[in-house]
Amino acid sequence: MDLERVLIHHDQLEVEIKDDYNPVTNDEKNRTEDSDSTPSDGREQWGSNLEFILSTIGSVVGLGNLWRFPIKVKQYGGAVFLIPYFIMLIIEGVPLFLVELWIGQKFRAGCIGGFYKIHKALSGIGFATWMIGFYTNLYYNAIIMYTIYYFFASLQKTLPWAADCPVMDGGPLDYPRNCCTTNTKASYYWYYEVLNISPDISTAGSFNWDITLCLLAAWVTCFLCMIKGIKTSGKVVYVTAVFPFIALLGLFIMGMTLDGAMEGVKYFFDPTYKFAADMDSSEDEESNWRHLLKPYCWLEAAAQIFYSLSLGFGSCIAFSSYNPPKTNFYMHALGISVVNSVTSLFAGVTIFAIVGSNAYKNNVSIDKLSTGPGLAFIAVSEAIATTPAAQLWSFLFFVMLFMLGIDSQFAGIEGMMTALDDTTLVPKGIPRPVVIALFCAFSFLLGLPFGMQNGQYLVDLFDNFSANFPLMMVAFFEVISVAWVYGINRFCADFEEMTGYYPNIVWKILFVAVTPLSLAAILIYSLVDQLTNPILYGKFVGCVADSWTEDVDYPPWAWGLAGILVFSSFLFIPIMAAMAFLPKILGPQYEIRLPLVAAVEEEEAAKKRGFEMTGNFSHAVA
Repeated sequence: MDLERVLIHHDQLEVEIKDDYNPVTNDEKNRTEDSDSTPSDGREQWGSNLEFILSTIGSVVGLGNLWRFPIKVKQYGGAVFLIPYFIMLIIEGVPLFLVELWIGQKFRAGCIGGFYKIHKALSGIGFATWMIGFYTNLYYNAIIMYTIYYFFASLQKTLPWAADCPVMDGGPLDYPRNCCTTNTKASYYWYYEVLNISPDISTAGSFNWDITLCLLAAWVTCFLCMIKGIKTSGKVVYVTAVFPFIALLGLFIMGMTLDGAMEGVKYFFDPTYKFAADMDSSEDEESNWRHLLKPYCWLEAAAQIFYSLSLGFGSCIAFSSYNPPKTNFYMHALGISVVNSVTSLFAGVTIFAIVGSNAYKNNVSIDKLSTGPGLAFIAVSEAIATTPAAQLWSFLFFVMLFMLGIDSQFAGIEGMMTALDDTTLVPKGIPRPVVIALFCAFSFLLGLPFGMQNGQYLVDLFDNFSANFPLMMVAFFEVISVAWVYGINRFCADFEEMTGYYPNIVWKILFVAVTPLSLAAILIYSLVDQLTNPILYGKFVGCVADSWTEDVDYPPWAWGLAGILVFSSFLFIPIMAAMAFLPKILGPQYEIRLPLVAAVEEEEAAKKRGFEMTGNFSHAVA
């Protein structure tokens, strides 16, 4: 029997002895654990179990559900996309959600410290997770920037995107035309008034100061709500996590009363459904099924699950690290996964009821309506403008988007701050509010290009490249590190000790084989597809054409930026692994000790010293 098993056995005996002689009942003990904000290891803790649940729901139910999910449904054949979505939820989403909650609660650390404690060579997974979260927070706040702009626009007596479009001269058609003849008023407002968009991604143009100020407001909000970590964000979520559900219910009722709403709902649930405008098309009625043969459809479905469950961003690990060690994260994971997916479906029905009504009134296919951010800021806003009390519904919609987005930002920032606590990159003497202020200020400065005339192109580029491939890579190594490096039997034993439930054979098969193999298959298949069919971007051509945009290739510099977004995150995984094994292969003189993981190393060394000096086995167990 090795030392580790002796330590675990001794620690379990110690707990059993304490339980036998402690007069406090188990129910009272659980209540004490839930209410104790300062556990014995000195780590900050949630004020209540409800705060953790609401914060996690606020993290997972965000823009990914109401903005990104409908976009992907529309891009990949309507209801067809739901098939890979639910398959990915079962074989990848829930297993990885359990893994991340276990890592945080077991090791009481963020993503960097958690993976380091599994094995020193795995700390690169934590750094890759941190980088993905950082890039995602940058462009998510750009989406929040637009919602703030539309929020204030909704307060006007007449919604500005309901106004008439001007007549413009020139262009390829070479005669004056009204910009709304073949397009919509909301499209004109989005491209010309909000974005003042440049003709292509390489033309930066000038700053749009209105939306830049909205970007500043978004980062200031993040700072104010995160100034004391979970002590403030844990209270804010009582509003930001609950209000969106109330607003969404109101928008659902409004949307279902619109003429033609059921056209959009049928499109959402029926893969073979065609709009009246499509009936004359020679395309095969079941052509939407072709999307299932596209590897990128499966990659996007997996990425959507990761976005909506906040997997691979570090926030789930950070949140669970503030839980009492015996919290039943298994029930939390299942319950929150159900809430998340039901919310996505409910949001999908609401959005497609609204845009379906819009398509019905204009006698066009829903496929012809705007996609990307334009789905919310063009298609939905245009439909809302035609309803009674349009200002009220517009106000509710964009406040809801703001709260959904800001909740996700709280989680992302907390994930990064918790991870930094595991390093010596930030001196321990600096107060956390100062660290958060510096982080938000630095992020705002890096995000300033999103306020330029070509900013929307950059948002799309970040959405396409900053997370999809890196997220799959991180997820693959996450499940490998737990199931194969830490060991599936040890993991299941910890699982039972912490939750009272021992994973059955189905869960074991998922953790050991199905989840990692499916991730590897999607990664390889999608990489080959990307090399043969590169992603395009929508270049703006203006109101002088029958479509506002046309798909063109990214310029070389944009591909370079895309490469940086991809490789700067997941390359940490092989680099940190090589650094860990280098001294074992070539000798101790080749050891490279990064200050980034020094804090974790010092903590582990302190535990060992405490064990040697006091003989207290409980302090030697991670």
